[in-house]
Amino acid sequence: MSSCWAFGGVAVIVAAVLVASRLPPAQRFFRILPVPLWCYLLPMIAVALGWLPATDAAYRQVTDHLLPFTLGLLLLDVHLPSVWSIGRGGLLAMGVGMTGVVLGLPLVAWGFRQVLPPEAWKGVGALAATWTGGSMNLLALRGILQTPEQMFTALMLTDAVIAYSWMALLIAASSRAPTIDRWLGAIPLIPASSLPSLSRSPPCTLRTAAWCLALALGFTLLARGLASRLPSTSLVTSANGWTVLLVTTLALSAGCLRPIQRLGRCATMLGTPALYLVLAAMGAQATLEGFRSAPLWLAIGTAGAVLHGCLMLAAGRWLRLPLGLLATASQANFGGVISAPLVGAVYHERLVPVGLCLALLGNALGTYLGLVAASLSRLILT
Repeated sequence: MSSCWAFGGVAVIVAAVLVASRLPPAQRFFRILPVPLWCYLLPMIAVALGWLPATDAAYRQVTDHLLPFTLGLLLLDVHLPSVWSIGRGGLLAMGVGMTGVVLGLPLVAWGFRQVLPPEAWKGVGALAATWTGGSMNLLALRGILQTPEQMFTALMLTDAVIAYSWMALLIAASSRAPTIDRWLGAIPLIPASSLPSLSRSPPCTLRTAAWCLALALGFTLLARGLASRLPSTSLVTSANGWTVLLVTTLALSAGCLRPIQRLGRCATMLGTPALYLVLAAMGAQATLEGFRSAPLWLAIGTAGAVLHGCLMLAAGRWLRLPLGLLATASQANFGGVISAPLVGAVYHERLVPVGLCLALLGNALGTYLGLVAASLSRLILT
């Protein structure tokens, strides 16, 4: 009975947040404090107030079993072959942005090494995953590395504050774009005919939904079978961690097949609420103690974002890339598939599909890049 109450409670919270986020008066509020943050914080507060049971087995079961299934759904919408249509400039800008995050965060963490906890390298890896991919990559790294829950609470707050502050800065910079482009010596945007289109997969039907669920379940079961035979390593310490990594690889590989690409929109519609439910279950396992370390991670995140921005500007001047393309690629790192096209549209309407494709590329690579950042951090911090 307790487990039913726990699961039902977090499900109701997620549903309430999703409904509220669609109300016109609340949309501006949720742009500042996004849905994922509330899906994580509200269950934590509910547990602290005694409205939901604490340390219930249902929370752990949701995070362990639903996470790989959810990733299998969401990654069906990532079509890597279409990303190459972005062109050399966009791929270079995204590559520079990813490099700035993957190398910059471990370097910044090394500067704070005297005050960081022993497992801080796991937090650096998780933060790098979300700033090269998105929320799904953050949750994937949390599952792979077994990031401590109190640290994860601080990371959630850091991600929300820095990512949306960065978006506001990029939008504000658009008013100075002509001046900055002259300093960069930027070459004008490539012709519209060579940019990727915004064509999407067909609408979701009962049949496509069934195929999406069957594929995600198949990936999960296959990954669990393989994970049980793989040894633990210094990075992947459990079968659940291997399951998440294998599901990511299987779903990305399947997404290259044309019949699978037609399922993308439906897979995202099914996977997004499931992702928020996983996040809510993680929040129910956290405590308010995690906020004590938030200032430290905010300092690390701020320094990492500044380093990323400096590297983007330096590379932009060297490669003669316009500010609009640099800003779109940067937001594809820090934001994702929703915010990157929005930032691109502020600079030029032709950057909207570029932002979407770059964000999808981040979704595909973010988990692997987070592991690279975690490995580098572990090397220099321990």
